Amino acid sequence: MKTDLFTFGEVLSVFISSDTDSVMSAKKFERVTAGAEANVAVTVSRLGLKSSFFSRFGNDQLGSVMLADIQAEGVDVSLTKRVDSFTAAMVRNPGQTAPVEISYLRKGSAASTIEPADILDSYLSDTRWLHTTGITCAISQSGAATVKHALTKAASLGIKASFDLNLRRKLWSEADAKKTLQPLAENIEFLIGGEDEYQVVFGRSDAKKVLLEANNRGCRIAVMTKGDQPMRYAIDGEYGEITPPKVVALDPVGSGDAFTGGTIAGLLSGLSEFDALTQGSICGASVASMFGDWTGIPTGSAGVVNKDVLQKIRSN
Repeated sequence: MKTDLFTFGEVLSVFISSDTDSVMSAKKFERVTAGAEANVAVTVSRLGLKSSFFSRFGNDQLGSVMLADIQAEGVDVSLTKRVDSFTAAMVRNPGQTAPVEISYLRKGSAASTIEPADILDSYLSDTRWLHTTGITCAISQSGAATVKHALTKAASLGIKASFDLNLRRKLWSEADAKKTLQPLAENIEFLIGGEDEYQVVFGRSDAKKVLLEANNRGCRIAVMTKGDQPMRYAIDGEYGEITPPKVVALDPVGSGDAFTGGTIAGLLSGLSEFDALTQGSICGASVASMFGDWTGIPTGSAGVVNKDVLQKIRSN
């Protein structure tokens, strides 16, 4: 099946304390499905394009319910594999009255066994866009090899690709992250990272200098995000900034993925780079204004956010 977006990576079953803002004292938890790449796939699907997601899921109940969650969002999960390992999970508090505390159960998970042979050439030749992240690189050596394989193959096929640095310090050291991620952050259409991530991977955080350096490395669109602060970008050697919509941020988790998905959808729809990045910032702000990775993802058609949704977001 021809798709607009193909992506792959780890998905987590997230258990969020619901009766108190502390994992330690909570007696009740709500479960949701989330993961950087899956979040992007859901965003692209919500905006009216076809997205396909691959991962390895355990032969367990969590794997089954998570697959059902993703499929319910219109994302094609027919390529996924079930394996004899456990499906990863995360436990966290809402972070409304206390700092967010997160505990993971992911080492040795089904998703960490992803390997290059999982990504067939046809998965890439049948799509318009490939999206990958540094999280897949961090969860295992085979995950990192798979990201390298997919990006290399996509380039040889002329498929546009994006790469989110997505540095997770709980998963590996900064030195290991730089060694793995820096060679991947070149010759791609769209590079995304936060200020601290660029500092680790490129050795500098000066927005204009590092983003123009990324352009020179073959990353045609390079973006540096910083929460609700102006987003800095460089496109083909031209530097600029975009101020995201002002919202009351209830839960920023997942907003970066919504930004990425909204931008990719905009680019695929034919929007200009600036308009696509603006759409991405609107999607990110919408997600940050609500609790949950998927709750605030806007709807749209043909890759563009619906006008009534835009008006609602801008009026908040």
